[in-house]
Amino acid sequence: MISESTFSKKFTSFWNETLPNSKNYIRLINGGLLDFEYEPFEPAERKNNTALVNVISFNLLRCLCNKEKKINEIDSAKYYQNPHFDTIIKKSLVYLSRFSYGEECELPLTSKEKNQIRELFRIMYIRYVAHGKQVTIDPDFDGCGFLNRSFGDLISNKTLVEIKSGERRFSVTDTRQVLIYLVLNHYSKKPNEIQKIELFNPRMGISFTESVDEFCLNLSALNSQELFSEVQKFIVNNSFIETYGT
Repeated sequence: MISESTFSKKFTSFWNETLPNSKNYIRLINGGLLDFEYEPFEPAERKNNTALVNVISFNLLRCLCNKEKKINEIDSAKYYQNPHFDTIIKKSLVYLSRFSYGEECELPLTSKEKNQIRELFRIMYIRYVAHGKQVTIDPDFDGCGFLNRSFGDLISNKTLVEIKSGERRFSVTDTRQVLIYLVLNHYSKKPNEIQKIELFNPRMGISFTESVDEFCLNLSALNSQELFSEVQKFIVNNSFIETYGT
């Protein structure tokens, strides 16, 4: 069994055959189809802490959606001196320890880094949670074939949102990951209602939104049902992962 992240980054032959237009399409997205929401953040002062800042900001959003804290608490400057915030930092470091770049993080956080965390959180909160939006944080997708059970970032008002907060635009791998979530959701026992997909980078101030059907057609020239079926057949019928994992 492997993760959706591993599947999206490997299996090149399968992806090239199934999504023949994906590379051209991501160039079109980054070249002219993006929505520029606001000016990007200033470059991170410590690049090795970028991932930590991003993970902490999303953990704060998760904390809010799970009703562990209220918006007025997290949005207060005093919160970032609170022991609960230290707990969030530790939790984020544990998560990042699963990856090589997690070893590069430096503490304590600077005031600029804390301000970026607070601003990233506020942007995501206003865009996806505020004003009574229906939001599901960490949407749960059943495993299928050689794919493990997976969790997306969030679903807001029937839009599946994948948040990428690095200092970059979007990649082919990002589109594959979104597609994998759509496939797993479609074949889950209790699927979520998803009408649109969205890639959002709050650090860069860019987004891309499209209906599920258009997204699938633009990647593969197949409608969503046909494309979901092609991916599902591959992950169910191929048991020897080593054969395809390059």
